[in-house]
This record gives sequence, C-alpha cells and structure tokens, in this order.
Amino acid sequence: MPRLYLLLFFLLLTSRLMAQSPVVQFPYPTSFTVAKDGSGNFKTIQEAVNSVRDLSQVQVLIYIKNGTYREKLVVPSWKTNISLIGESEAGTIITGDDYAGKPFPGGIDATGRAKFITYTTHTVLIEGNDIILENLTIENTANRNRQGPRVEQAVALHVEGDRCIVRHCRLLGHQDTLYMATSTSRQLYQDCYIEGTVDFLFGEATVVFQRCTIKSLANSWITAASTRPGQPFGFVFLDCALTADSSVTSVYLGRPWRPYARTVFIRTQMGPHIRPEGWDNWAKTTNYKTTFYAEYQSRGPGATPQQRVDWAKQLTDPEAAQYTLKRIFDSDSGWNPAPGLTYRRDTSFTVSSAYLNARKKHPQISIADPKLAKGVTVAANWPYCTRNGKTLFLDAFYPPVNPKKPRPAVLLIHGGGWRTGDRSMNVAMAKQLANAGYVAVTVDYRLSTDSLYPAAVHDLKDAVRWLRAQADTLGIDTSRIAAMGCSAGGQLAALLGTTGDLSALEGSGCTSGHSSIVQAIVDVDGLLAFDHPESGEGDDSRATSAATHWFGGPKTETVALWREASPLTYVNRTDTKPAPILILNSSVDRMHAGRDALLAVYKARGIYTEVYTFADAPHPFWLFNPWFEPTMQYTMAFLKRVLR
Repeated sequence: MPRLYLLLFFLLLTSRLMAQSPVVQFPYPTSFTVAKDGSGNFKTIQEAVNSVRDLSQVQVLIYIKNGTYREKLVVPSWKTNISLIGESEAGTIITGDDYAGKPFPGGIDATGRAKFITYTTHTVLIEGNDIILENLTIENTANRNRQGPRVEQAVALHVEGDRCIVRHCRLLGHQDTLYMATSTSRQLYQDCYIEGTVDFLFGEATVVFQRCTIKSLANSWITAASTRPGQPFGFVFLDCALTADSSVTSVYLGRPWRPYARTVFIRTQMGPHIRPEGWDNWAKTTNYKTTFYAEYQSRGPGATPQQRVDWAKQLTDPEAAQYTLKRIFDSDSGWNPAPGLTYRRDTSFTVSSAYLNARKKHPQISIADPKLAKGVTVAANWPYCTRNGKTLFLDAFYPPVNPKKPRPAVLLIHGGGWRTGDRSMNVAMAKQLANAGYVAVTVDYRLSTDSLYPAAVHDLKDAVRWLRAQADTLGIDTSRIAAMGCSAGGQLAALLGTTGDLSALEGSGCTSGHSSIVQAIVDVDGLLAFDHPESGEGDDSRATSAATHWFGGPKTETVALWREASPLTYVNRTDTKPAPILILNSSVDRMHAGRDALLAVYKARGIYTEVYTFADAPHPFWLFNPWFEPTMQYTMAFLKRVLR
C-alpha cells in the first residue's frame, strides 16, 4: 500500500507541475519572408539564410520581396535544402561589385590576402547542397559602375554545392559572370538569361543549361570548361539561344581552359556573332587534343558545321539521345531533377482567367459550353509524339466513322502567347465542329517555358502528319484538313497553311511518310507578321514581350527568326501555295498586324479569303457568348466552301 500511495503522490505532483509550466517546443520554420521595408521576417537575405536550421532535411522556402539587396550573400556548406525565391525575375536584385585585384576592406580577408582574387569576388556564393534559386537577378556591377580602366574577373554567382537548380534568373556580369566550381557539383540552369564578356561560363562542374538565353557583350569566348579527367559530362546546352550586343561580331563557343574540357551544344539557336570555326585553341596549347567539344542540330546564322575546327564533333542522332537530365545527373548518389522540374507550366491564361478579365468591360458575357451531340466519340489523351522525354497529347472529337464517306478534319491550336494555355481551351470549338460532322482535334505543343521556336511548329506539323496516319481510325479525308487557331494558335495555324511541306520547318518528325500540308486556315485574332509596326511585339526588353520569350531574345537580336515565323514571309513564294484563309478579328488593332499585306498578296494570286471583325470584342472573344456562335458559323460556312 505505501508504494501505491507513493506512486499516486508522484503522479499528482507531476500533473500539477505540467499544468503550471508551459510546454517547451523547438520549432524549425520552413518558410521566411525577406523585405527591405521591414514587412517580412528579415530585412536581409543573409539573415534569413543564417536562421535556417543547419543541415536541414526539409526544403526551407525563403521568399524575397522586390528590391535591390546589396549583399555578399553566402549559403555555407552546413545550410542545405534552401529555396531562395524572388518576387520577380527583374525586380528582386542581389548586387555586388567586387573584382580581382580590389583591395580587401579592413586590410586582409580570412585567407590572409590583401586583395580579392577571382574566387572571392562573388556576389552570391552557394556552398550548401540542394539549393534552388528562382526569380532573381544576381549581378556583379564592377565593370559597369567603376570609373577608369576596365577590371577583369568579377563573379556574379559562384556555385560549389551539389544538386543546385537555378530557374528563371538573370545572371549579369562581364568577365567570369558564372563560376560553376568543383567536379563533384551538379547544377541545372533552366529558363535563365546570362550575359558576360570573357569566359563568362567557366568551371569544373557538371552543368546543364536548358532553354537559356546566353548573351555575349564583347568579342570573346563564351565557355571555359575545366572538366576533370574521367568526368563523363561537363557543360551541356539544351535548346538554348546564343545572342549578342549589336557591336559584337566575333565570339567563340569556348576554349579549353583545362585539357579535358567537355562542352556540348544541342539544338541551340546561334546568332551571326558566332565564329564559323566555333572553337578556339587556348593560347595554342595542346589542350585541344583531349577535349570533347560537340554540337547537334545547331540553328541560325552561327550554325556552320562544315566550317568547324576539325577537332570538334557533330553528334549523331543516337549520340545526342544520350544527353538526358537523368543520364547526365544520375550518378552513384542518384539525382534526377527531371520529374516536375524540367517543365514549369505557366497557368496564367485559362478560360476562367480570361473570363474574369473580359467581364470587367463586358459584364454580359458567358463562357461558351455547347452540348455534345449523340453519337460523337471523344478519344482523350492520345499521345502523338515524344521529344526530349516530354510526351505531347491530343484529344479527338469525331462523328461515327464511315469508311465510304471520310470526313474533313480540323486541327485546333490553342493560344496563350506561345507560353501558356492548353488544348482544353478549344474544347467548345471541337464539340461544335464534331456536332456538324467534322473530325475535330485539340492539340498540345511545346511552349516557350519548355522549348523555344521552332519547336511548336515542328510539333504541330507532326500533329498534321499524325492525323493522316490515323485517317482510317478516325474516318478522316486526308485531302481535306484545316488548321484553326486562336491568338498565338492563329499565328501557328497560318504558318502551317502558308509553308506547306517546306523542309526548313518540318523538323525531325515523330510520324513519317505523310504530308504536313493543310488545305484551309482559320486564323482567329492571330498575328500574321511579327516584324510589323502594328504587331506590338517590337524592340522591347527581353522580359516584356511574349514573342521575345519564344524566340529567345528581342527582335534586335533575333530578327531573322521573327521573320521566319511570320506567315506573311511565305505568301509570295513560288515553292509553296498558301491555303485559303478565314481571318476573324477582335477590335484590338495590334492583332491585325500583317493582315492587309497578306490579303493583298492572296488577291493577286487568286487565292480565296474571308475576313470578319467583331466590333467592341475583347481579344479572347471566341471563348465567350455572344461571339462564340457567330465565330463558329463563319468558320463552318468557310470550311464548307473551301473543303468541298
């Protein structure tokens, strides 16, 4: 009994103590906000990084509000799993101006040096593993703001950690802008803009640049890889664009800083500033004998494979197919950043978002949603092509198949500035067309967040070939196929209909043995000429134009592509015959760019045209009542005339 009383006394005392004392917790926050005005958790980025738990096993998000942060930011090796996410790519700026040879403030640094050297000039230094940088500008302004002679090495971003991802960032500097250090580091740069002068991409790491714009500010060299012996990959550029200042005329792709340098450009758009020989031998050493410099399907005026140095290589199709993110990065420790990271979907343009915006001026509108007629089949999520690990899908809406009476088909191409939107936005049109006896197919294609021009054109020509290959299954008359698109999709539909089987835009097809020619065009408020005073896609900055994102640079730097993608460019060619065209326009003048010039050529060549403009209609009028029904009535009357 005494023992029982003692136990009861102990439990009673413990419960009272617990009731009187607060519960002690050790919280580790997983997100912070940085704002210079004091509205966040911290005023500096470094304070936020320092507050993250050492060797964190969960991803900690640090949101950084717009502003200019003058910091020499260091993410040390014991700070892991951190995402630094800016409010906007151009508005969240981390800046510094240290350069090699600059006296160290206070006399000497931690290594006993009195002056900065290349490896200590960084604005941002990443030593920790699993760090993500997104929506930031990181710059070293040493050459921009300093009076007197030009300084040399001045690093903006220096990365030593493993599994580092940099997305939608601007890296600005001059010589040595980006230092990708250490042979054990793996780094992925997606949708970034990087500029510099001499060897501004350098280092020992294994690195992939995907859909990045690389701008040269001087006649010099872009890369200086120092890949270590036995390292299977060095720098790999996938679907990037190389541009330059207007004064720049002579730039090499790279030179071997070390004897085992490895650099490969795959499907890269190269401006006229790239030298015909492509690669330079560093100081006439023998380093070139053990390097691996290669290209695959380079495009543009700087792509001259027959003139490259004889120690560089042009990859074969099987060799190029080996350059996947999984194979490049998945070493013994295992890292495949492909799932969920290689394609960042832009969802800013949807039927709902367009409706909310349009009803501000047109409160009477409603979203078009016709009923599907009895007997119409919907075959959804049909894969029609796989490129670079990404599978493209389409949905087919078709009446009962009659082998003796095949039907005309309409390929429906969605809009969204070549950057956003998806095939679901054309479902209402597909239903209406299928109800009227057409085979209607809504299709996805690669957007600028995934691949630059002309990837979308190649995809859509493949989709046309796919329709012909599936003619028996869907009951399609292969001599009666129309391309119909809205906004950016209208431009693409017009390009399909004015270029025919022109080999320059065919691409390497997923479906072979069939033609990509279409017999009719329905262009719903899509541009017909980019290089046109009314287009609204002019000589503006990289960050403000949808076309600039699609072409990988502003018109001043990529004008040849802007003209190549304009349907107006092809209507006078004798090797192609444009298809008859129906143009349906809103009241937005800039969406009429190139229309009158194209119609004049059509008239001179005797090719059928129709044009209708909806007064006081917003740009995405085709999505809404009261414009949807007349849009479809005009379309079907036109198709009935030209697809006899």
